Amino acid sequence: MKTIGKYQVKGLLGKGGMGRVYKALLPSVDKIVALKLLSPHDHMQQLLGSEQINALFFNEARTLANINHPHIAGLLDFDYDQTGRPFFVMEYLCMNIGSLIGERYEIEKPTRVLPPNRAFRYIDQVLDGLDRLHATGIIHRDIKPYNILLTDDDQVKIIDLGLSRLRGEVTSLPDAFKIGTPYYASPEQAERPDQADERADFYSAGILAWRMMTGTLPPEFETPPPPSSQNPLLGEVWDAVLCKGIDPDPDKRFQTCGEMRLAIQTVFEEWQEKVAKTCQWGPGEPDNAIDRTPKKLRQEPAKVSRDKAVTVLGLDDLHRPAKQEPVDFQQRNSQTVNDAAHGLIWQRSGSPYPLDWHAAHEFISRLNRKNFARINKWRLPTVNELICLIQPKTVLGDYCQPEVFDNEKNRLWSSDKKSYTSAWYVHTDMGYADSQDMTCRFYVRAVSDA
Repeated sequence: MKTIGKYQVKGLLGKGGMGRVYKALLPSVDKIVALKLLSPHDHMQQLLGSEQINALFFNEARTLANINHPHIAGLLDFDYDQTGRPFFVMEYLCMNIGSLIGERYEIEKPTRVLPPNRAFRYIDQVLDGLDRLHATGIIHRDIKPYNILLTDDDQVKIIDLGLSRLRGEVTSLPDAFKIGTPYYASPEQAERPDQADERADFYSAGILAWRMMTGTLPPEFETPPPPSSQNPLLGEVWDAVLCKGIDPDPDKRFQTCGEMRLAIQTVFEEWQEKVAKTCQWGPGEPDNAIDRTPKKLRQEPAKVSRDKAVTVLGLDDLHRPAKQEPVDFQQRNSQTVNDAAHGLIWQRSGSPYPLDWHAAHEFISRLNRKNFARINKWRLPTVNELICLIQPKTVLGDYCQPEVFDNEKNRLWSSDKKSYTSAWYVHTDMGYADSQDMTCRFYVRAVSDA
């Protein structure tokens, strides 16, 4: 087994120009961590040279070590491997906004759209973290979905400060070396990275907000369409603030984190008021035209590779349900919910805490031993059963429908495997299924035949 210092390597999480990030185990306490090893790409080595690369790597580690903030990843350890290469260790988190929205290598392709309340919470926390960096004189310069991790309790953690710089610092980087990520980097940063200030981070945060709320990227070098035209749930209240966040002229953008946070908070409150006014008319009538003839879904766990997810699990290319299954949820008691459309009984709340996949099975066993809700045939649901819990919101009136389940517990393990070390889960709030390492922690919502 490969080791890096005292850590056992469990897999490669990602690689960039300057280093590789591994999933690793600290055997002495059986703790999974993320380990970043200095391992520059040959092209990067030729472009910058060892001295500059080492300086950038140590700068990132030093920054993480000296900033303590709930929305910035912290440093757990720093050391050298057997060959003398430096590495540092951070908390291992499975989720990030990039995987949440389904952003791919073809960055221009559409992504999943976040509900406005979730997108607001994430961007507010990103700006809170940026405010802490800027207060120390640090400009991040690479805010993008995959650099925003999500904790088990769905909080934001900013990572990858390898391209950050101190305010006023001038570095002798070659012209061919680009700072930031296409579409997310501000125009002035793309042209003169050493002269870009904090407002470049606001531009990247604005693109991130636009991406989360519309599922698209605004066109380069053109006036973008109003966001409300791409996501009707937003309404026109969001248009001005999102467009200001991505103005190509830094003088017309937000000038401080506090200003941007206040503007977004104000618009979010206006949006909530609009939802509340819509709901004054009542939740609306259920669609009685849907065929509610009981239909059995696949109950036996399966091993499903990613390339077969569309056919076996009934998903589209963004892993959302290709067809919305009709459901008939009725609360049986405080502990369970009945779905007459599929002959199922669901646990109404679920596990009190997120669990890894193996602990999820132990949780099911405990329910059966305790005869929870007078039922002893609880099991972990399949993806095909779990996606029935997805109730997409397409108009504001959908927010008026009373919640049957505990909606805060929205990342749920299934019984289906992807490989020997990964399994499928369903995000009911975001409306998609995906696979993750079995050591990740998600909630469990048990199911039984009615």
